[in-house]
Amino acid sequence: NSDFRRGGLLPIARLTDAVMAEEPPTSSRAAAAGRGGGRGRNAAGAASDAAIAAGLPIFCRPRHLQKGSNVYSVPLWDFTARWMPKELGALGGGGSRFSSAAATGGGAAPAVAAAGGYPEGSTQTAKPAEDNGKSEEKSNKGSEKSDSEPDNENEDEETAKKADADDDDDKGSESDQSEVAWEGPLGHESRVWSRASCDGGLLLLRRLAVAPATGVGASTSSTPTPNEQEAENSGATPSAPSTYGLGVCSALFSRAEQQEGSDTSLDKRLAAVLKMREPHWAVCALRSGHFAGAVFKGQEAVVHKAIHRYTIRAKSGGSQAAADSGKKIKSAGSNLRRYGETRLKEEVRELMTDKWAKELASCELIFVSVSKRMQSTLLGTEREPFVPSSKVRKLPFMLGRPTFEVVREAYLRVASVTFAEEKTVEALTARFKPVQEPTQEELEEKARQKEEKAKQKAAAQEVKPVKVYKEEEDELYTPLHAATAAGDEAQLLELLEDGADPTARDGKGRVPFFLAPNQKIRDAYRRFRGSNEELFDWAAACVPDGITDETEAQKKEKEREKAKRKKQRQKAAKAEAKEEAAEKAKHEEEERKMLEAAQIKCDNCSKPIVSKPFSRLEFQYCTPECVAAHKRQLQAEAAMKRFGGSA
Repeated sequence: NSDFRRGGLLPIARLTDAVMAEEPPTSSRAAAAGRGGGRGRNAAGAASDAAIAAGLPIFCRPRHLQKGSNVYSVPLWDFTARWMPKELGALGGGGSRFSSAAATGGGAAPAVAAAGGYPEGSTQTAKPAEDNGKSEEKSNKGSEKSDSEPDNENEDEETAKKADADDDDDKGSESDQSEVAWEGPLGHESRVWSRASCDGGLLLLRRLAVAPATGVGASTSSTPTPNEQEAENSGATPSAPSTYGLGVCSALFSRAEQQEGSDTSLDKRLAAVLKMREPHWAVCALRSGHFAGAVFKGQEAVVHKAIHRYTIRAKSGGSQAAADSGKKIKSAGSNLRRYGETRLKEEVRELMTDKWAKELASCELIFVSVSKRMQSTLLGTEREPFVPSSKVRKLPFMLGRPTFEVVREAYLRVASVTFAEEKTVEALTARFKPVQEPTQEELEEKARQKEEKAKQKAAAQEVKPVKVYKEEEDELYTPLHAATAAGDEAQLLELLEDGADPTARDGKGRVPFFLAPNQKIRDAYRRFRGSNEELFDWAAACVPDGITDETEAQKKEKEREKAKRKKQRQKAAKAEAKEEAAEKAKHEEEERKMLEAAQIKCDNCSKPIVSKPFSRLEFQYCTPECVAAHKRQLQAEAAMKRFGGSA
C-alpha cells in the first residue's frame, strides 16, 4: 500500500479503506474507544479520532493531514465508493449513508442554516431531513437509486462536461504571478461558498453541516481536539462543531461558474467532481527551456515526458527570443539558444499534436502552467490550437522548474479534496472576506481625528515671534554696562571709583567686562583690579588677574629678554647658515676636482671628456672640432720637421 503523495505511482489498494469507511465501526473499535484508547492506540489513531471529533469524514486518515495548514488533503481515489455530502445528495445521485464521521450513528441531519444558509435568489434542490428515521430512509433510497439507475449519474457527468465546454479560459498562465489570480464576485454574494488559500494555492470552499454525534459513531477519544483543548485552557465549556469546510482546487471550476457565483451551479460541479474516483486529466508545464507533462488516469501516469533545451542566457538572464526583440545578437551562444528554442517548439508541437493526441483527446481537463509569451509554444495559436481551449485550465498555484516530479505533485494537489475544521475554515478564508464599509459615525469620527491631527501639526509648525532684546528696556542693564559697551575708559573708571558693581548681570546674564569692545577697556578693568583687589569679587566679575606697576615692569623685562633671545637666535642661525654654505662649496669643489682627475681629458683642449670620446690614431677628443684642430697642429709640426725647423 504505497503512498502516492510520497512519490509512488503504483495503485493503492482501496479495499480496506473503502470497507472501513462504508461500514459502521466494529464493536472492537468501539470497545477500544470506550476504554480511552488502551494499549493499541498510537499517534495515528489519536489524529484519526481528532478528525472524527471535528465532524470530518471517516476516511480522513492521519497520512492526509497537512500539519502546516492543519487541513486534511484527501485524493479522490481514497474516497469511499458512494460518499456524498447530504447537501449535495440530490445533485450527486443520492447521499451516502455516512456523509461524515459524526453521522455514522444515524443522527438527524442539520438544517442548511447551520452551515450559513443559502443566499437569497439562489436555487437549491437539496433539503435536510426532518428526523432520524427519514434521514436514514432517504439516504438508503438514494443509494439504491444510484445503483439501479446509472443514467442519472451519466446525466450529471454530461451536465458537468457541458459546463466545462462553456469555459472560454484558453489563455493559460500569463505569468508566474498571474497563477494566483482570480476573477468574479465569489464570496461577496454567497454565504456557503467562498474562496480560500491553502499552501499557496486557491481553493473554492463549501461549508457543510455536521450532524449531531450519537450512537457508536460518536468519537470517544481521550485525546481532546484543538478546539476542546483551547476551551479547556480558557475555562469555557467546549462546544461541538456545527460545520466543516470542503475545498477543491479552483481550476476545476470554469470561469463562467466562478463569475456567476451561484450556489446551484457550484454545487452541481462539486457533486460531479466528488463522484470521480479515477480522474482522467493532463498536466503540462513549460518554463525556462524546461517542459514536463503527463497524462494521468487515477493514480497512474499513462504517459509522461520531460524535455530540456538550452534557451536561457546563463549570466544575463532571460530567453534569447526576448533579447532578440531589442537587437540582433551575433555570437555562438546566441545561435545555440535560437536552435534550442526552435527544437523545443518542434518537440512540444509533435508531442501535443501527434504522440499524445489520442491521450489528450480522451482527457477531461488539461492543466497548464506557462507564461503568456510561451503560451503559443505549448497550446498553439487561436487559429490552430493543439488542444481544445475548453479543456485548458490555469493552475492556481506556483510551480518550480518543470520536471515529472513537479507535474505529478501538481496533479495530486488538483485531484485532492481539502477538509478543514470550522475554526481552520475561518483562517483559510479570512483574506478573501469583503471589507465592510464604515458607518457614518465611523466616518465622522475619522474625519474629526484627522482634523485634530492637522490642527496639532499646524500648531507645532507655527513659528512663535522672537522678542527683540533692547538695552533701554532692560531694568538690569546698568550704567557700567553702557560705559563698557561704549568703550569710555574715563567714565568706566569713574563708575568703578563710585562703587559701581562689576559683578552685576543684565537681562541676558552678562557682566560688564563681557561687553568690553577692545583690549584697552579690558586692561582698564585689570589695572583697577590690581589697585583694588579687595574691593569686589573679581572672579564673579570674570576679570582676569590685575595689572600693577610691578607686573608691568616684569612684563616689559620679559619682552626685552624675549627680543634679545630672538635676536641671538637669528644671529646664530645666520652664522650657522654661512658656515654650512662654505662647507658645501668646499665639498663641491673637491668633488669636481676628483671627477676631473678620474675622467679622460681631450688631447687638444685638455678638458674632461664627459661623453663618448672621438678617437683618431692614439688620441682622444671631446668634440669633432678638437679632432680637426689637433690634426692641423700635428700636420704643421710634421712639415716643420721636414724643412728642418722647429714647431
